[in-house]
Amino acid sequence: MTSRLVDNLGTLRASGPYHAVRAAMGGMLRRTDFGIVHISLERDHMHLIAEAHDAMALGNGMRAFQSSAARRLNRTLGRRGRVFEDRYHSVAVTSPRQARRAMNYVLNNFRRHQLDDGMETRFWEVDYFSNGPTFDGWREGMVDLPHGYRPLPVARARTWLLRVGWRKAGSISQRAMPGR
Repeated sequence: MTSRLVDNLGTLRASGPYHAVRAAMGGMLRRTDFGIVHISLERDHMHLIAEAHDAMALGNGMRAFQSSAARRLNRTLGRRGRVFEDRYHSVAVTSPRQARRAMNYVLNNFRRHQLDDGMETRFWEVDYFSNGPTFDGWREGMVDLPHGYRPLPVARARTWLLRVGWRKAGSISQRAMPGR
């Protein structure tokens, strides 16, 4: 899933916006019909992999997340008005290979945008603006979290596809460059 920000909002890849989105995600953990399992914050958009009971739960869950994130981002940035360009763009993931590719795309997407960041992310083993630091499926093993780092709170995968099915298509490397 992709959710784009309106123009001239600034970047999500900064401390204030990161913690605003982090707080919005924390509120989503109570939901039983919808959960954000993987997320990556980019400069002007975010990529998410979510699970939902059905299309209505997906719509309601994304609407609740975007509403909470928008309120918090506006407060953090000292502004008012629309935050997200549109609702969101979603694609249903239905096979282990597609799940693995989607997870690699979300968790390693920062490698596609490294020059846009203005940060030295090329030296990072994982993207600290994603849930990559706490992802337990890396080929290389778990990552040591930097002191004081507060990871993005994601929901535990409930479906077979996102819990174990994706592994049938191969492991995910921290160094992988995602495709289109």
